[in-house]
Amino acid sequence: RWYRRANNREDPWITLRDHSTSVKEGEVLYGENNFGNIHASNVLPVHNGADVYVRMSADGKAKQQECREAHDGWTLVRHVPPGNMWHPAKDQLVGTEVYGTPSGDHGDKAWTVRYDTMDYDEFMFSTGDCLKWLIAKKTSVFGWYSNAQRDIEKSSSSDRPYKARWYRRANNREDPWITLRDHSTSVKEGEVLYGENNFGNIHASNVLPVHNGADVYVRMSADGKAKQQECREAHDGWTLVRHVPPGNMWHPAKDQLVGTEVYGTPSGDHGDKAWTVRYDTMDYDEFMFSTGDCLKWLIAKKTSVFGWYSNAQRDIEKSSSSDRPYKARWYRRAN
Repeated sequence: RWYRRANNREDPWITLRDHSTSVKEGEVLYGENNFGNIHASNVLPVHNGADVYVRMSADGKAKQQECREAHDGWTLVRHVPPGNMWHPAKDQLVGTEVYGTPSGDHGDKAWTVRYDTMDYDEFMFSTGDCLKWLIAKKTSVFGWYSNAQRDIEKSSSSDRPYKARWYRRANNREDPWITLRDHSTSVKEGEVLYGENNFGNIHASNVLPVHNGADVYVRMSADGKAKQQECREAHDGWTLVRHVPPGNMWHPAKDQLVGTEVYGTPSGDHGDKAWTVRYDTMDYDEFMFSTGDCLKWLIAKKTSVFGWYSNAQRDIEKSSSSDRPYKARWYRRAN
């Protein structure tokens, strides 16, 4: 039986046996705050003082190695150091915030880079000591949910996919809560891997001081890279004419894709501002619509896109979902 109380500066008391017995028998091995009494006099003069050592166990080294191997191909984008508060960010993992100075996964200050314009489809959340981690698809992390089951691809607890109950509520700035197991269990067990808004409580104190802080990584998965390659090969011969950046609003244009509007400054497919060039006078007979990360795209004839229709089937020549033509119900209403 040991002691480590929040307001007792002499704690923790680390003893060979139960505290009360060890104090009498000279079996106290650790105390603080210059505490004396028989807690000290029964052991320190007799045994030439006392020392504290640290190491990573064989099991811990194996877990770290697995974590570090899993880190291959990842980009570190957000870090919080050991302490009692989670990330200062309030962007709900979207990646729009920038603060601090990037200093690796062992820096003593919180930092983040902007990553909303990076191409990625997976997150990795890891403690700083690499003993606890999980990988999840971007689609599993995003969206709005409350104590809902979300998919985990792999973690320090399992090599196989499984689900855990997480939170990402629109009006809760500490969200999302990303955890190894269901939220309620993970908070108690020190298995929270992500939180925001400097949130403290045991959500932070049970994990961050114990595991050297926490980090966020992003990457494009092998499957995502294959899809991107297919998309980029499909881009050959195309002219980029309109772009909208990451955010919560679609194109500012109101020309119903005719191509008469001009706004912004053309800055490629990763610019952080919306732009369009005039293209109604260009010679073309096909459109390609693509997400910025090139994971979702389709090709359609100009004749399929134009015309007036409401929830009508229109022809798609090819897409990220199919190499063959098929139909989908679209809208292009005059008013």
